Amino acid sequence: MFEKEERELERSGEAFNHLSISDDLANRAILEGMSRAKDLKKKNHLPIKTLLAASIIIIGFISSINVSDPMADYFSTIPGMEKVIEFVRYDKGLLAAAENDYIQKVGVSKTYGGIEVKLDSIVHDENSLIVFYEFQALDEADKIFPENIMLIDKEGQELHYMSYQHPNSQTNDDSLIERRYTLPENESLPKDLILSFQFSKNGVLIDKTIDVPFTLNKEKFASKKTFQLNKTVEVENQKMTIKKIELFPTKTAVHITYNPENTKKIFGFTDLQLVDENGVAWGMMNLDGLPDGKEPTIIYLESNYFSNPKKLFLQFNSLRALDKDDIWVEVDPIKEIILKGPKDGKISEVYRRKDELAIKLEINPNKYNTQIFMYAVDSNGDTIAFGKSFGAGMSPVNNYITYYIPYLPEEAAPGPIKVELLDYPTTIQENVKIEIK
Repeated sequence: MFEKEERELERSGEAFNHLSISDDLANRAILEGMSRAKDLKKKNHLPIKTLLAASIIIIGFISSINVSDPMADYFSTIPGMEKVIEFVRYDKGLLAAAENDYIQKVGVSKTYGGIEVKLDSIVHDENSLIVFYEFQALDEADKIFPENIMLIDKEGQELHYMSYQHPNSQTNDDSLIERRYTLPENESLPKDLILSFQFSKNGVLIDKTIDVPFTLNKEKFASKKTFQLNKTVEVENQKMTIKKIELFPTKTAVHITYNPENTKKIFGFTDLQLVDENGVAWGMMNLDGLPDGKEPTIIYLESNYFSNPKKLFLQFNSLRALDKDDIWVEVDPIKEIILKGPKDGKISEVYRRKDELAIKLEINPNKYNTQIFMYAVDSNGDTIAFGKSFGAGMSPVNNYITYYIPYLPEEAAPGPIKVELLDYPTTIQENVKIEIK
């Protein structure tokens, strides 16, 4: 009896060998679990799964857990933290934050008008506030939608921070949603905050908000770590300087400037990551949004704040870049032809559709799904239909993406129009590895 469980614990140790924890720590956890299993032979009290979880918790929420790894399932059994651990299991940094008791459990619910909102947990640091929340209609027949979500202080003043939400689609099926607020540099959060929701129900806006108060636990706060680098690298004659790297508990910020003399516009990295001496990697996060043209560019990676590797490197192999002469795509909206575009010919077709222009990019949407256009400008340099929606359509069975940009002929000067490329799937390549420590 229990020999099977001891073998499982030994295999668990093997699974941890490639992770960013010390062998000594892993072995101590395995031995602790085996010792508890042997004690269980005498006491016969708790199921082995509970003791297995107890031993593994010494190691913590390991940062490279895969969804198929049964260890992740054990981690999600911590009372009160099940949903948030399950939600962040793909994010190495937030799993490490959980390991270090950095995720603050809130568990506050408010109800109004047949709608319940629950603030599950929060994480905060100098750069971000992350809230994990859920909502549901008390009557399953009701269709509800959060029309407005505001972060406000205790005086009722809205805090206008840039925010990002995952998943973007919001349903009323009682599933967890993550909302990230990015703080301006050198601005701290008030201790007492309110997350305020205004819902519509069955298509009708509810006039009263649902306000969920919470208080930041300042003990669950850690100051950023900064590595000043100022290292310049060159990829296919294009120069860039890695200015600094900031480690926050919620993410890593890599500050980069590009040489204005470059002949190519660099849109971004395809595989930028932090790597330690054992090959454990912390990859890119989809938090960049649309480019704003500001320098330095900030690329966000998963956080390794709570790891302490002996060596740490920043490395990449590929960047998306395009000749600066090809940045502007010129089209004739009347004849529906492309007059000028990137030399590879991947922008293959343009046509009118109601109050939009549709532009086709020949690319597999499973490999590239970035918004590359926003608005067009006319021959006078004026933006056409600014404020109207833009977007894209794609199908996994077709090897192209169709981008839609607003176009109102009555607002545009006669003649061709131009559209600026915000991203493009051509790459330049070089194996780059920069030592951070």
